[in-house]
Amino acid sequence: MSQSPKEKAKELFDQYHNLIQEIGGELGHEILVSILAKHCALIAVKQILDNDLNNEVYYYWEEVEEEINNL
Repeated sequence: MSQSPKEKAKELFDQYHNLIQEIGGELGHEILVSILAKHCALIAVKQILDNDLNNEVYYYWEEVEEEINNL
């Protein structure tokens, strides 16, 4: 994988954060936006982990999940 799990976790989080912030406009309070972005990123990773993956790919996404939880 070209990105570390930490970098991938941050990328997923940032994508959802920016989307929620744009949609929320004035209502996009930072704490709420961050919580929602984190949950969305975790849902995306869970979908990936539910697929039949080889061990290397599975462990990579498990680490991404852990890094998202650390955000």
